[in-house]
Amino acid sequence: MALEVHHETLLNVIPTDDQLRRLVVAIEHSNERADRLVLRQETYSDDVGWFAQSCIAIEPEQLPGLKMELTSSRMRKLQTPDRAVKHGPSILSFPNSLGHRVG
Repeated sequence: MALEVHHETLLNVIPTDDQLRRLVVAIEHSNERADRLVLRQETYSDDVGWFAQSCIAIEPEQLPGLKMELTSSRMRKLQTPDRAVKHGPSILSFPNSLGHRVG
């Protein structure tokens, strides 16, 4: 019985706004099965560094459907989040309040 050997080719590391989480996109290679795409959600901790929270393996036959969905018009709306807009405190105006009559 041959020992299964795993290695991966890193395609991309996509950070989040808080810099403590990231999405790793890689191709996992194995001598026992076909290559497959792997999506790994990782979190950073000062104690252990980067570690995987979850991992999803995308089989080769699933790639066309995933690609089609990621390039759909529904997904394009999600790909441009409005994170630059920061909402500060709202200021309410009370023109009939007693405060403007003082003095």
